[in-house]
Amino acid sequence: MLNVLKQLQNEMTSKDDQIRAKATHQFREQLEQLDVNQEESEFLIEFFLHKLSDPQSLLDTTYILLKLSKSQKSIHPTFIKMIQNKQIIIPSFSREARINFYQIFLNFPITFELASLILQSIIGEKDPRNILVAFQLCDAILQEKNIGSQYKREIFEFLDCYYPIEFNEKADPRFQIKKVEIEHILNKCLFSEVLLNESILLLQDKIVSAYDRAQGSALKSVMWIIKNQNKITITQIEEIFESIQKLAEQVIMDDDVIQLIPITLIEICNNESFKKVKAKIKTISLKTIEEIPATQQGFIYFNFLKLLVQNNEETIFQDIVQIFNKKFDTKNINVTQKRLENVISTIAEYKKYNRDFISELNNNQKSQLYDKLQQGINHKMQNVFILTLKCLADIMKYYIDQQQNLEIFLYNQINNRELLEQQCILDYFAKNGIVDIKQYQQLLNFWQENNQLLYDYSLTCSLYNIQDHFSQFTLNLINNQHPQIKSEQISALKGYLDNNTIPFQIRQNQAQLVINHIYNPLNKNRKNKLIKQLIQFILKQFAFSQNIIKDITIEYILNLEDEQLYYYIPLMDYDLNENLIQSIHEMIYKQDFIQKDVQIINRRYIYKLIYSCLSKYQKELNLNFPSISQMEILFNDYHLNQLQLYLIILRQQMVFNNEKVFEKLKELSQSHPQLIIQIIKHKEVENKPFLQKSIVEIIKQLNHKQTINYLINQIDEEFINDLANLEVMQLIIEYFNDVKIDKLKQLALIVNWCPLLNLKVIDQLAKLETNDIKVLYTLINIVMNNYEEAKYNLDLYNTGINLFKRYLNYPKRVVRQAAQEAINEWCIVFFKGL
Repeated sequence: MLNVLKQLQNEMTSKDDQIRAKATHQFREQLEQLDVNQEESEFLIEFFLHKLSDPQSLLDTTYILLKLSKSQKSIHPTFIKMIQNKQIIIPSFSREARINFYQIFLNFPITFELASLILQSIIGEKDPRNILVAFQLCDAILQEKNIGSQYKREIFEFLDCYYPIEFNEKADPRFQIKKVEIEHILNKCLFSEVLLNESILLLQDKIVSAYDRAQGSALKSVMWIIKNQNKITITQIEEIFESIQKLAEQVIMDDDVIQLIPITLIEICNNESFKKVKAKIKTISLKTIEEIPATQQGFIYFNFLKLLVQNNEETIFQDIVQIFNKKFDTKNINVTQKRLENVISTIAEYKKYNRDFISELNNNQKSQLYDKLQQGINHKMQNVFILTLKCLADIMKYYIDQQQNLEIFLYNQINNRELLEQQCILDYFAKNGIVDIKQYQQLLNFWQENNQLLYDYSLTCSLYNIQDHFSQFTLNLINNQHPQIKSEQISALKGYLDNNTIPFQIRQNQAQLVINHIYNPLNKNRKNKLIKQLIQFILKQFAFSQNIIKDITIEYILNLEDEQLYYYIPLMDYDLNENLIQSIHEMIYKQDFIQKDVQIINRRYIYKLIYSCLSKYQKELNLNFPSISQMEILFNDYHLNQLQLYLIILRQQMVFNNEKVFEKLKELSQSHPQLIIQIIKHKEVENKPFLQKSIVEIIKQLNHKQTINYLINQIDEEFINDLANLEVMQLIIEYFNDVKIDKLKQLALIVNWCPLLNLKVIDQLAKLETNDIKVLYTLINIVMNNYEEAKYNLDLYNTGINLFKRYLNYPKRVVRQAAQEAINEWCIVFFKGL
């Protein structure tokens, strides 16, 4: 490397800026390919340290110093001296140069002298990429406790400025770092053993601050401390909890903070070292929901208690019921509703973790709970009645002796209640079953004649113990005797068929009844999406598909009405009869298939069924498709349904990179663009360059803008990663030249292509017009991202300025402001490069 330096010496000392910069870059490239011994590197470091005063080659010089420092055991003394004497002022350098210096510091063991240099160098850092490394340097100093203690005031003051970290990782694609990375290293530094006492005070201030982001970040830091810092004391945890208490008392709070408080408290309680604090938190939580349950504070502490249910040793239900039995007051409606909701929610939480809740109650508490709920069931307020009934539905199996009495009461009440209350009563019956089925059937008969709305709802309640009634409902449903089939009714039937408490054979017989009616060719079933969904569900749950498929022939299919064939489409997802597939294959190439035969013409679903069948099996069966020229004759009228079949042939031929296929596709793309995307996204094509070339040719043929827009909207990330090249991109961007963009979809695709963009494409991009501020920000990010790649290219600089200047007189102030900020940043970065 000394010989290389000697060869480039004249160029490196030239008075011409560009010659010096080029020589330094050449040296850097040579250095990347060779190893340097320690003796050589010491001399080279000395030389290039003095070259830092040359701004034209600054960035390359810092890269060279970083590379050379890796062969050194300790930091070069000249480097230390130059920083101490202010000959090198690292904060004044460009971002990339600063981060190179930070990386140099990371290469060496921390000493008192080096720690001092680091703290001088990282002051005022603002770029998130550099801040991340600056925090790593602080962490390295703090790992050396004696050194960290010496400089703890300086380190704390530096870190304090950044806490909590403000960084939107989605705002700028250049950063490519996660906020969680910066938060983790900042927490690691602030809450290290050296700084812990000072940082806990800072943490408490942030928890009770009026700034919601500070509150949220502080709570996340508490959780980090619990998991990662074992030096924290019980006293400090108690002080933190006191701050969280004050935070919970605030009236106005961000939703994220409301969610974080219970999670933070549960993290404290899950630590075995803080049992004393856990008991205090639980006591305060129970007291709060007893005294002020219908408040935000009560909501927060109740959510904490629910999280405790995850621990099998915790007995929360007993405490909740005791408060309910003691404080159930039907006069204050809000409080009454909240206490009922708390009981219902606690039961749901126990069920979520398969825990038995009723065993926590003694007989007296259990009896008292039912008595209080009886007060609620007699309440005139609708919400109290509904919540009480929901609660009874959860616990009634533990009060078998009371079930018939409650049922009689509900029978007497149901016709006098509002519809919502009636539906709630039916939901109760669906969940707990019916003792007096005869009386319930009398109610059904009455509703069928006098209350059709309630009768229809009763059919959706999945009343599994009235099997005869449900079977009759199934027959009526499939035979379309109901004027309208509702999604709730289909859901009820699915629920019945999927209920594991009913013997499998009974459910299978019920499903077979449904299938027999649907696939009976004598039944004239009307097309219905809900019935199709039901078929898909049944075929998945029960092994019926093969019994249906084995009897299907091509003659059978052609004799069915088109709407009947609609229900055969789901069968295409299963293994089909090979003879059926072969017969379809033979049939579609006969001359009479394209003639106006009564069996074929205008039949949408016969085409769809054939298309689905061939599309699935074209490769597996290795069918010999006819040539393109034959297909042109067979499908010369280009009916859309026939084209679907035609595309199967094209796809098969495209696997073998048939150039005639793409000639035909160019022709089809003008009239049927929605079909072309099926070809473009075909995954089995092996020759990628051939496909790229063909796509370019197809796009060139698309002169209709709506067609191009459709095509672009169908392109996804998979296409970009696999097939996007500069020529395809350039064609698409050219399409935008005279179009005003109001949506981000296509522009987002271009952002993903940023690494491929060149100056010509960016120049085209600068011609885009938009009235959407989000689109403008995206444009700014695209240009800035590629600007950095271009290494201070003057032409690119002018392109960017022209892009932003266009918006300086825009009517919207926010657009003008964004454009001005972009111009300012553009100029600053560019002139720093100079």
